[in-house]
Amino acid sequence: MFGRRIGYNERKRRRKRARMRRMRIANAVRWYKRKGWVLTLLLVVATVALWQSRFYLHQINPLELRHLQYIEIEGNRMLSWEDVVQSAQVETGMLMSELDADSVKKSLLQIPLIHSAEVESKFPSSLYIKLQEASPILSVLDGGKGTVYSERGLSLPMSMMTALRLPILEKESEGKVKQVAQFLFTMRNEDKPLYDRVSQVGWSEKDRAFEVFFKDAGYRVMFPDSNWNRDLFALYDAIGKGFRKDLLCAGEVDMRFHGFAYIKNFDKRCING
Repeated sequence: MFGRRIGYNERKRRRKRARMRRMRIANAVRWYKRKGWVLTLLLVVATVALWQSRFYLHQINPLELRHLQYIEIEGNRMLSWEDVVQSAQVETGMLMSELDADSVKKSLLQIPLIHSAEVESKFPSSLYIKLQEASPILSVLDGGKGTVYSERGLSLPMSMMTALRLPILEKESEGKVKQVAQFLFTMRNEDKPLYDRVSQVGWSEKDRAFEVFFKDAGYRVMFPDSNWNRDLFALYDAIGKGFRKDLLCAGEVDMRFHGFAYIKNFDKRCING
């Protein structure tokens, strides 16, 4: 009903703002007529040139403009920096486009002294390698000589004294060295004290099981050929603590069945069977 009255000063400010807008627009138009059309022409020419050369632009690989400058290696204790770089088949100065992380990893895993490797190329021009070196897990004695094997079942250049301190694999089971190494590696990770008590290990083709002899036991223990875990080894420890008298007369403990074990008694003088 009642409108707001606009004073003289406010009308004056509005006219001034409108005049300033018209002046800015007029200045922009004059600048474009003098110089702006040149920029528009250059933009059109550049767009046409890029469109015409789009095929060649697609062929450009930014990696070819970068070279490998830094190689960072972590986890190498037995292997020197030069040994790792040479085995990885890389060198500073090579094109980043020629660097394939998977190929470098495969090359590194050919070295028996390396258990696992992580390889990553980092922007703009570096390579990161993280190693887990192999460790001795078992040995095979033959003719007065000892061969030490790693977790991957690869032979390691180690002394006879080292071989004698490790679990001994039966010569007849040497063809299963990789599977036995994986089994013992799992045991060592899940129950290190139990692994330290292993004296001899073998493979029974008849029972499809690993035969293990412990330093503190006079019987053999049959472990399954797969699905090893902490519960399996904890069950064996529990049997050793709960059935000491039965184990004194046992000839075999069969751990191949999930959740329980069979204690087989071959000594007729024992009452419990």
